[in-house]
Amino acid sequence: MATSSPKPQSPARLHLTESLIAPERFVSRVFDRWQLRSGRMQLLIWTAGRLLVLLTWGLINPETQGDVVYYYEHISFMFTAGPAETMTEYPITFTLSLWAWGERLRAHAVTFWTLFVVFIGPTIYLRFDLVTSVLAGWSLLLLLRRRWMLSGALAGVGAAIKLWPALLWPALLGGDRRQRVRTSLGFWICGGVLALVSLLWAGWDRLISPLSWQSGRGLQVESVWATVPMLFRALGIGDYAVTISRFQAFEIYGTGIGFWSALASIATVTGMIMLVAIFALWWRRGRGTTSQAALLMMLVILTMIVTNKTFSPQYMIWLGGPMAAAIALLGRQHLDTAEYALDRRRLWLICITILTISVLTGIVFPIGYDPLVRDSHLTRYWRLPVTIVLVLRNLLIVALLGYVLRLVKGFVWPTVRERQR
Repeated sequence: MATSSPKPQSPARLHLTESLIAPERFVSRVFDRWQLRSGRMQLLIWTAGRLLVLLTWGLINPETQGDVVYYYEHISFMFTAGPAETMTEYPITFTLSLWAWGERLRAHAVTFWTLFVVFIGPTIYLRFDLVTSVLAGWSLLLLLRRRWMLSGALAGVGAAIKLWPALLWPALLGGDRRQRVRTSLGFWICGGVLALVSLLWAGWDRLISPLSWQSGRGLQVESVWATVPMLFRALGIGDYAVTISRFQAFEIYGTGIGFWSALASIATVTGMIMLVAIFALWWRRGRGTTSQAALLMMLVILTMIVTNKTFSPQYMIWLGGPMAAAIALLGRQHLDTAEYALDRRRLWLICITILTISVLTGIVFPIGYDPLVRDSHLTRYWRLPVTIVLVLRNLLIVALLGYVLRLVKGFVWPTVRERQR
């Protein structure tokens, strides 16, 4: 898989490059002012960030450990009741890898990952999603090192843990035929063995339970499709109720919920069809770059989040690993091309947007979650401000999906002018 695309820039593209200069200047100014390219400074920030996350959990929101207790109780119960009835919704050193493999942008990759962990908050250490996010990031980094079977295998392990990483496998197939075959072998052998173990141990119903679990869920309060009902609820418009469902999620019921749920189902199917078409076009064009693979991986994740009728806070964790890996991959591209400068500025814009969305997500959960989902005299006054934060978060992630989709369209379906260049 190629790591750069050294093509000359047209005047039109040079104008576009200049219009994207703001993120570049902002990032450079911050890194120069705080000496963030220093390994010692990165270690200090990493330590302070982890301490802040632990303090936030211990002093402000210790009750967010609920899922960890849930995992412990169900895994313990598995040894007496068996795996067929256990956690039917589910099928450390990542920072060092970013520093070792990111070359001139290693400090940028580590800084993003450190800030991302802090902004997400205690949720980052209280969900399985951290593991799958890191596995997805590693699978991208290993493409660069030509460890293709291991790259596919990590995606297979991620799919066995949380199912969704299975959709990332096509993004790893941008190289020549040999690379595609070896990556696919790693994914299918590893994922297949784990699926076979699950089938023999717990049976067919337990193997496919994550699919039925997702399809049976209602409209979760943080999902993009619940944005309008949640805003109406906060404004006192319509008749709504929020309650925790049998899926361990807070869902909204009331005026027009059936309509929004139906739209979410249609959007999910449409999103999957769109992804299939995009990957088919990408493969047809021939060899892609690792930067393109990273963008495709983020497109898959954003599509899953935006089109789904659920948007749990831990879903944001999915973006962290691939985004950090994308920065490290960019750090190994050739500097002497105009394409590199444009890719870098685009990436900074995506980074800043993801970090902003992460901050807003952390405000919604765990900090402001009680006013959002519970009714009491005290929570009533804070519901509207928290709901506004939720609305802004959802609007931003929809805009980010649109931006990434536009970038992907540029290399899977180029215009006539781009083909001539």
